[in-house]
Amino acid sequence: MAYQTYSVYLGLTKSFYGNKPSKVFNFMTWIHTVPVSEANEKLRNAMESQRGLYPQEYASPVHPTEEGGAQIVASHSLIPDALYHAFATYGVLMSPDLPLQRRQHDMIATVVSVTNRCVY
Repeated sequence: MAYQTYSVYLGLTKSFYGNKPSKVFNFMTWIHTVPVSEANEKLRNAMESQRGLYPQEYASPVHPTEEGGAQIVASHSLIPDALYHAFATYGVLMSPDLPLQRRQHDMIATVVSVTNRCVY
């Protein structure tokens, strides 16, 4: 099984540390991933199944891999079950069948990301 490697950049600034002196902490994490072209059936099914739960606006990843998929999804490719459950949960929460409007779903997602100090 071949692996692709992607870097994930996380920059933390003083805003995360209150009024402490201005420092920027930069570090990289290297995550081995399985490219879609080399994915086994279980991984392909997990990727396709979770993708189908998302609104159309999510069809084009902001940070695509060389093959066009989302890097954040690719980072879970070594464990297909975890990939599916992690991303299917969010896809189900964005369902138009729920009583919230789309903008309310997006606002909740934004607040959660900010609260979790998500930088992507």
